Amino acid sequence: MISDKDKPERVSGWVLAGVVFFHLLLLRAPAGILMTATIVLLAGAIMRARRIFVPAWLGRLLLLLGVVLAVALQMRTRPEGMLGSMAGLAGAIFLLRPVTPARGLKVLLGILMTLASLILRPESGVGVTFIVLDVVLLLILAEQIHRPPEAALSLWVSLMRSLRVVVPVGIVVTMIFWLFPNLSVFTPPALTGFSGGGVLNPGAIAGLQQSRRIALVARFSKAQALPRPADLYWRGQVLEVNEGLRWTRAGGRSGRSERLSSLRETALPDGEGWKYSQDVMSNRGGIVPVLDHAVLVEATRDGQDVAVFDIGAAVLTAVGTGPLTLEVVSTEERVADPPLAAIAQGGLNTPESLRANAEIREITGRILSPPLATTARLEGLGDFFRESGFTYTRWPGRMPDLAGFLLKQRRGFCEHYAAAAANLLRLGGVPARIVTGYRGGEWNPWLRTITVRDSAAHAWVEAWDSPSQRWLRFDPANFVAPELSARIQREMDSDHWPWHWLAMSYANAVVTTANDRLEGFLARVSSSEIWAYLPPVLAGLYTLAALGWLVRNHLKRRSAGAAEVAALLLEELEHAAARAHRQRRAGETPLAWLARLHRQAGHGSEGEALDLFAKGYESGVYRAAGADVSADLRTAVRTLRRIWKTTPPGQAGEAGKTGYTPARA
Repeated sequence: MISDKDKPERVSGWVLAGVVFFHLLLLRAPAGILMTATIVLLAGAIMRARRIFVPAWLGRLLLLLGVVLAVALQMRTRPEGMLGSMAGLAGAIFLLRPVTPARGLKVLLGILMTLASLILRPESGVGVTFIVLDVVLLLILAEQIHRPPEAALSLWVSLMRSLRVVVPVGIVVTMIFWLFPNLSVFTPPALTGFSGGGVLNPGAIAGLQQSRRIALVARFSKAQALPRPADLYWRGQVLEVNEGLRWTRAGGRSGRSERLSSLRETALPDGEGWKYSQDVMSNRGGIVPVLDHAVLVEATRDGQDVAVFDIGAAVLTAVGTGPLTLEVVSTEERVADPPLAAIAQGGLNTPESLRANAEIREITGRILSPPLATTARLEGLGDFFRESGFTYTRWPGRMPDLAGFLLKQRRGFCEHYAAAAANLLRLGGVPARIVTGYRGGEWNPWLRTITVRDSAAHAWVEAWDSPSQRWLRFDPANFVAPELSARIQREMDSDHWPWHWLAMSYANAVVTTANDRLEGFLARVSSSEIWAYLPPVLAGLYTLAALGWLVRNHLKRRSAGAAEVAALLLEELEHAAARAHRQRRAGETPLAWLARLHRQAGHGSEGEALDLFAKGYESGVYRAAGADVSADLRTAVRTLRRIWKTTPPGQAGEAGKTGYTPARA
């Protein structure tokens, strides 16, 4: 049986456990850490209900093992993610012991560090509203945990006290988010081809993949079949000018713009494409990434129609900048845009260092024999990448040139392999180009949405097949790192998700749906004609509230007894004294404070007013019941306010000669 004395500790432990688990879910901690923390939290909750706790030495050992686990599972991730997971796991381990004030504050510190990790992750989706509400919750928990049971406050009082700190902090945090929308000091620059610069440099996509910023969200109706995992390529920019590892966009495409909505208005045959809605969060450089490749796009921005153009190679661009809402029809057919006539020779050109390298020529001659069809050549190129000891990594180290990458280093990321494959294809006589965009996405079965983040940035290759007059997609990453395809397949198959994936997906669906409904309600309210009458109505309500407050105070004073009136006027006098640097000392009784001021009075009228207030206060509080002392007290307060505005404290005057010593000083 749990005694009343132990109930606050048990409730505090359960509440803290829930808050720790919620923050680890938001942090998207690795499955190993999330599972370990869940087991620890459940074990702590069961043990707390039975009043069983682990010894101190075991708690320290588990804390050390938790740190080792966090480092081992996130050694190659961003440092703020590792620290957030470590802090959340430490908070869960602390809850295996009784929740004392000191230990409870340690758990709250771990939660605060997890929140800081969320903020520092680039575009993690955590906004200023959530941060302010989270800080309010942490302050309330801190006050409840650190306050002894005999001095416990109600939830409402704790909330009001917390607001004294939260309101100014919330204003400061809001200003910071407006002035500096991304607080992360690690945010990499967006230098990929689809960012608008038309340049793909080594390491650009690897840097962009460290960002969690949402790039686009695609919504599919229940009647629309979903794209297969192998079809989840979101086409952005096409790069055709070859400088080895560095590729740029061909400038000759600027004159080939055609409005996309006029290209094809007919419906697609069943099973040959997809119709979906899409929100593009950032229209970078005018490039619009869509499911490869789109044949019809209708775009709006802030309710206004926006023209979308195909500038060649199925690369889309939109007029203006800013977020877009799209209605898209994409097809499974491969792009039929032939190589530009202006670079007919340049389409096969490669750097001189590659053409002169005998080992590179031997490789191309072996795997890209001219008699073979384009599809057979691509299969041979894939076998070369799969069987030649290449490693897929974001940190390949210093890479001087493409020949060194192919023959010696053989470590790189998607942009390195795309550049190598395109150059090898060109050396073998196959026109090739690089496409940059996104691959994969986060599937939500409840909302039927695919959320694509910057971390899904990718580069692949297109090879021109003359017989079919189509560009064939070739992704070297499928052969170097087949686990990427397996991961996308696993993330799209929600029927086989682990429980915590389903929980996070459902929670995200609930929050998103609630936010959409709230935004819709606010939009309807703000667009209503009633909105024009709201300011005068609010002004009238505020005026009535102010008048009601004044009338209430007046009636309260008139109906108050002598002791209540004396207490209210004493409070007014203390405020006036504080402004005049004559404040009451800690532990000093009201009459002792008045006697001290009387001795220090520097004006005859000041001493008389203090004398009058002291006698009235003593009569109202300690002496005859029902005595009407309000007039004398108010007169004394008005006199002292007037005197204290002009007289510095501590001056001796006539009043010092007349002394009054209250009976109860």
